[in-house]
Amino acid sequence: MKRVKKLNHSYKPFEKWDWRSFGNPRKKISVDEFVAQNINNSVFYIATDSQNYSKKKTCVFTTAIIVHYMGEDGIGAGGRAIIHTDKVSYMESLRQRLLMEAFRSLEAAWYTDKIIPEDNVITVQLDVNKNLKFKSAKYHEELVGLVIAQGFKCAIKPDAWGASSVADKKC
Repeated sequence: MKRVKKLNHSYKPFEKWDWRSFGNPRKKISVDEFVAQNINNSVFYIATDSQNYSKKKTCVFTTAIIVHYMGEDGIGAGGRAIIHTDKVSYMESLRQRLLMEAFRSLEAAWYTDKIIPEDNVITVQLDVNKNLKFKSAKYHEELVGLVIAQGFKCAIKPDAWGASSVADKKC
């Protein structure tokens, strides 16, 4: 009898995620250390992107915590990011993959929210589109509702640059 390979869509608990500097992937950094270094005049964005690789039967998820520095004039003055990347089994369902992206971003947002001052804002950026010509559009209301229900601001494409550029570059 042939053994059926069990698919693994689970991932490590948040406390065991390895975070690395976006600019220097060899440098490990904790979320606490990253926040402490970047707390002043900053806005926090959290985004996750994923990519299925059919030949390898894997799906790679990358979550980014991005800090955007704000100048005294209220204009952006650069930023930094840390990322966590891991692999699970290939995911056939787009809805399931987008939900996993949202949950991973929310885990990072819940943790970050506990360690930043109340006046700092966290925006979760989702890699979904409102335009119905894209497959992700049919899930955008569900996903935005999920994030807003958790008390965070939410951005979707084209305003979800963290998901579509920062996290996407490391998938």
